[in-house]
Amino acid sequence: MSQRHHAPRERIEVLHQVKFFDGLSSRHLEHIDRHLDEVNVEPGRVLTEEGERGYEAFIIADGVAEVRKGDEVIRETEFGEMIGEIGILEKNSLRTATVVAKTPMRLLVINRNEMTALLREDKLVADRVQENLDRHLQGR
Repeated sequence: MSQRHHAPRERIEVLHQVKFFDGLSSRHLEHIDRHLDEVNVEPGRVLTEEGERGYEAFIIADGVAEVRKGDEVIRETEFGEMIGEIGILEKNSLRTATVVAKTPMRLLVINRNEMTALLREDKLVADRVQENLDRHLQGR
């Protein structure tokens, strides 16, 4: 169930926390926000499934999820964290972990088509996202 009722300022504050958007101005983050949907999910909802194809990425605006590899919980998510981004940024990439909502969550969601459109529309955003993706992949 998509919702767009939260004040844009609050959503921009969330986007300021997203590492993939480090170094971008509020104006650029407002542009990114136009490509996002907002959803609320209940505890137990599977957001990503390890080994599956990814079609959307999620930004944690509120709540906590568990990140699992196999049967092991390896960590919990943080406010402003983006999950599932590799699946929409890298072709033929499969989900590297299962992520399950531990608490009620509010998520900002971007699908592959919206991300592609965003990166085509704004070269600075595209360059910054690529730099941050490269940095992230090197740190794996």
